[in-house]
Amino acid sequence: MNLEVEHVRKSFDQLLVLQDITFTAQTGEIVGLLGRNGVGKTTLLRMMAGIYRPDQGRILYDGQDVYTVPQVRTQIFFTDPQAWPQHYTPLMYRELLRRIYPSFRPERFMGYVKRFELPPKMRLSSFSQGMKGLFFLSLALSLGSRVLLLDEPTEGLDPIYKKEALRLLVEAAAEDRPLMIIATHRLDELESMADRLLFLRQTRVEAEITLEDLPQRFTKWRVFLPEGQTAEELAKLKLPQLHILSQMDRMVTVLWEGDGSEGEKALRVAGAVAWEKLPLHLEDVFAAKLGGMEDE
Repeated sequence: MNLEVEHVRKSFDQLLVLQDITFTAQTGEIVGLLGRNGVGKTTLLRMMAGIYRPDQGRILYDGQDVYTVPQVRTQIFFTDPQAWPQHYTPLMYRELLRRIYPSFRPERFMGYVKRFELPPKMRLSSFSQGMKGLFFLSLALSLGSRVLLLDEPTEGLDPIYKKEALRLLVEAAAEDRPLMIIATHRLDELESMADRLLFLRQTRVEAEITLEDLPQRFTKWRVFLPEGQTAEELAKLKLPQLHILSQMDRMVTVLWEGDGSEGEKALRVAGAVAWEKLPLHLEDVFAAKLGGMEDE
């Protein structure tokens, strides 16, 4: 299913959470949703799932409004624990879902339950955080949904299961080609699987970047300044393209957004003695565009 988010706005008790959110996504895409804690990633996912209604704007799947057309919501899976009864066991869910979802594959679901060593007769309320994560992953991979909205899908998983979960998500993307929206703080995971990234900041989409574009749009340097100078010399340039990542004495690590040759001109103006290019990572862009982390 193709997704259109059009000028969406959402507030709670006069607190503005999101405004003028606009983007599109296509069938088969894996889109990463990034932002500091509290910026509204989960709220946006809930609107895309049809749980919350936007105060303004609309969210369409194949041209149909997710909030007003119930049939659309049957094609969407969202990892929201509040939406799933906690007193059910995996076996009870198998029987429930096979009656509700025509595309549900019970054998696949129970295969994942066995693979992840989840107790089939234990209530979901007794599962640990990691076990719940594996349970919802099992559902996501078995329902046959055309849209997967995943909120921190590997939270609480140990390294072995985390690696397995990511592998299964990539396989599902290749085989079933759902539209997959992943909100996470695990930047290294998105770096290995996402087609496109949306950066949320201060209620808006700050930037939209494809992973293929990263090396063309950003350059990371280690800059050496003259004796007695600090990163303040670079900050005085007041260039929005120049992001200071860290400093140690006269050595400053910076990220330049845009044409690298223009960035080198700026370094010369600032009096830099020398600079060297460094490997670029997604966390560098995250730090430059969004800054630190806050609790949601």
